[in-house]
Amino acid sequence: MADGDRLSQVVTNLLSNGVKFSPPGSAIDLSVEWRLRSWRLNIADRGMGIPDEFKPKVFEKFAQADGSNSRKTGGTGLGLSIAREIMLRMGGTIGFADRSGGGTVFCIDILDSQPSRS
Repeated sequence: MADGDRLSQVVTNLLSNGVKFSPPGSAIDLSVEWRLRSWRLNIADRGMGIPDEFKPKVFEKFAQADGSNSRKTGGTGLGLSIAREIMLRMGGTIGFADRSGGGTVFCIDILDSQPSRS
């Protein structure tokens, strides 16, 4: 069952990352779709994307693609790890894919706790 406050925390984190890693003034696209027994929220940015070698670690605690002290973006590397844990505790999922034309799409799936839809 989805917890509205925790779900808001996940979405806020994904939007914040999208803004942080995209060129200034570029749009962050959101879409929602019904998928059998769950809602899918897609958050797509136009940033540099996630390097292939970093993809397996993206949800690990303290993980950052640019781990140098001189990186341009701040953060602790905890946001995606926390988002993943929240989604798992709610019975949902979180994942990502490369965006056509550059950037990343993060997807969260939220199980519908309501009785069957007609």
